[in-house]
Amino acid sequence: MADYVGTRMAITPVAEAPDLEVPAGSPIRSRRGIALRLARLALSGLVWLVIVVVLLAVGAVAGSTAVWATDAKVPPQVAAFLRRSGVAMPVRAVPTPQAPGKSGLYDRALVTGIYERAAPSIVEITTIRGERRGSGSGVLISPNGTVLTNYHVVRDATSIEVTLLDHTRLVATMLGRDPQDDIAFLRLEDAPPTLQTLTLGDSDELRPGELAIAIGNPIGLDRSISVGVISGLGRTLRDADRPMRHIIQTDATLNPGNSGGALLNAAGEVIGITNAIERTAGRTGFGGIGYAVPSSSVKRFADRLLAGEHIRHAWLGISGQDVTPSAARELGVTVSRGVAIGSVVGVGPAARAGLRKGDVITAVDRAPVETMDGFGAYLDRTYRPGDRVTLTIARGSETIETMATLEPWPEGDLAP
Repeated sequence: MADYVGTRMAITPVAEAPDLEVPAGSPIRSRRGIALRLARLALSGLVWLVIVVVLLAVGAVAGSTAVWATDAKVPPQVAAFLRRSGVAMPVRAVPTPQAPGKSGLYDRALVTGIYERAAPSIVEITTIRGERRGSGSGVLISPNGTVLTNYHVVRDATSIEVTLLDHTRLVATMLGRDPQDDIAFLRLEDAPPTLQTLTLGDSDELRPGELAIAIGNPIGLDRSISVGVISGLGRTLRDADRPMRHIIQTDATLNPGNSGGALLNAAGEVIGITNAIERTAGRTGFGGIGYAVPSSSVKRFADRLLAGEHIRHAWLGISGQDVTPSAARELGVTVSRGVAIGSVVGVGPAARAGLRKGDVITAVDRAPVETMDGFGAYLDRTYRPGDRVTLTIARGSETIETMATLEPWPEGDLAP
């Protein structure tokens, strides 16, 4: 970019400029000399005015990228005027420096390094269900050939094939599954001894705004990477009335085929398994909201899944909504918080415990209940099928307690 400099002008002081020699007593020539000197003064003033205007215009154009200096080499009259005006003279324009290796949101060197280390651990999963073929992603988490993926990627598959980075294709079988958390573990047959694996991080330590890196196989484009942030935590998704809880929200771009892929943190650890995107009405493709199963959900049942178990979650058998002041008035209850029961499954634990529509659950084993999502998450994290819980119920003006025995979540599409 061009430098802006002040040019020193050689100006003879007016007091020292030679006059025309006019003989004494010649009024005409004296007047002509006076007029000439006045014209010189006017021309000098005009030159200074032009210089000042040009300097001011240059300063405005140089703007925020200019390096300013008040000691520029300009005539003292101009410098004095600029100082009185509070304007500094632009010397040269310099582009704003950018930290090396950084590109906007993230550290480019960090992300490319994570990708190079993680990409060999991302696999492509191909499934056959009758005459239909499906595809998704998976993550190698053990040198013996254990692959972590989403349950919906391999659900009902009669054949599972895994493709490694070097295009080697291996047959895989399902070990354990957790349909409600959308988790499945696979075991590769004849796995090579040189498999590279990724480490599970701690999703409980995540905070919104942290770096999120998604790697998977969207629409068959193997080991594609996208970068974003953690947009939210503790989301609840519903798949045919079956809730998936504690879900991570991210704006890292996801598309069909990313399911089962890795969501990584800035340390290159797996803090989630990407599994869904939010569909906006009238819009196709990614809309900026993606979801991932947190690594904490994977770790919770990892030993049981590796042992081949089918994980079943505790189920009460109700649907409900958060209590609001207007809902409390409609129900005729005096409580200001809790879960108002909207429906009770006729053959479920809640029905057997005597709960009915319109009851408000205010506590479980004396722990306060604030919201429907919070209540469901507490049951899911704290209890197993077969556990007995004490529910505190507001029914009209009464407060009652009742015992319920939790059951495994049904395989069919029943209300929660």
